[in-house]
Amino acid sequence: MQIFYWIWIVAMAFACSVWAEEIAKLKGHNSKQWLVLGLLFGPVALIALAAYPDLEDRKHQRDSAAELSLIKDDIDAMRRGKD
Repeated sequence: MQIFYWIWIVAMAFACSVWAEEIAKLKGHNSKQWLVLGLLFGPVALIALAAYPDLEDRKHQRDSAAELSLIKDDIDAMRRGKD
């Protein structure tokens, strides 16, 4: 019975490491680092990775904010030109 326990633990660690690697890729983090962390810490690594920010989303937000700032600057320049 104890052998099944160890097989279950190894299978869960492997599954968590693969999931952590895939999630890290999607979020823009180092996937190999999270593969190892998922293997060592299992579900705890998945929870930690879920709490980490999405770097791709942040980059998109920064780019959008920069574009909005440029648009605002253009509108302000146009208003000053009309006055």
